[in-house]
Amino acid sequence: MNGLDFFVEAVPPSLAVQYGRRVEEAGFRTAWFPEIVFGDSFVPATATATGTSSLLLGTGVVGIWSRSPVTMALQAASVNELSNGRLLLGLGVQARNYVSGWHDRTYERPIRAMREYVTILKRALAGEPVTFEGELFSVRDFQLQMPLPEQPVRVYIAAVGPQMIRLAGEVADGVLGYCWSTAYVREVVLPALRDGAARAGRSLDEVDVACGYPTVVAEDGRAIENAKGQVLMFATAASSSPFYAESFAAAGYGDLVAELRERVAALDADGAIAAIPDEAVAAMTVSGTPDEIQRRADELRATGVRTVAVNPSPPGLWYPLYQGHFPDGFPMREFSFPEYLGQMDDALRLIGG
Repeated sequence: MNGLDFFVEAVPPSLAVQYGRRVEEAGFRTAWFPEIVFGDSFVPATATATGTSSLLLGTGVVGIWSRSPVTMALQAASVNELSNGRLLLGLGVQARNYVSGWHDRTYERPIRAMREYVTILKRALAGEPVTFEGELFSVRDFQLQMPLPEQPVRVYIAAVGPQMIRLAGEVADGVLGYCWSTAYVREVVLPALRDGAARAGRSLDEVDVACGYPTVVAEDGRAIENAKGQVLMFATAASSSPFYAESFAAAGYGDLVAELRERVAALDADGAIAAIPDEAVAAMTVSGTPDEIQRRADELRATGVRTVAVNPSPPGLWYPLYQGHFPDGFPMREFSFPEYLGQMDDALRLIGG
């Protein structure tokens, strides 16, 4: 199965590098290295660059409030030079509590913040002298002094809602979504991207449309059942992004979202999982047997998602995406690191091309 991207998440940097190299060997296009609490994005991307030759290296994603635009430009340009132009720089505004609690910054006006940040960054990465006085970000008298590969850094904006998607169409090289249903792609994503691209005087063809999906793969029928925890997580992630619920609703699962929220509030984990139909898992994740995953990826591409990224997920597991996601007392299954690595291994073995 060629042409898929692969998230390398929830592992320490040394393992991330090992898996990054295996991702290339298995025939995937890109290894995306998220940055949350398991390690930063740039270190494993850099180390993986030295042991691979064609694999694209994605930061999936780095928060814009975690580094100044100048620091981000220096790190991104360094990895891109080292890898001979293979970096995909994924940027996001991330969750409000990450920004205020971890970085001591004020989460404000995310669309304006992302616009200013990308404007500074792209000028810096082009080697231009940069002086920019924005409302949220400012830089004075900076110019990158580094050999620039023929392929410049490609900037992706992480987006689920239409305003950020529109901005990606206007100023970025790609958009990186998550859990987009095919109906949401048709009704929200592509119109917003097209509008943003038109504002910049370019076409939709100039923007990579990428989306990541929770993935559980098995050679038998267990995968769909074992991916229901992922559906529970994103269907109830209102504070992280209310637009996950919109993506579910566009696929016809608005009532399911409401039911799952009620069951979560009632601390009824078993009832919540039992309420999720197999069809919702198939619509909102990329899970199943290898053949089912191939069909799902083909369906997404036919809808307009050019780059489908699988994110191997711990079987049968759900966990909070942000502080307060699940109420106190809501049952959680203990994370099993060996099970998670087993799912990573299965994904590489069964859906690599």
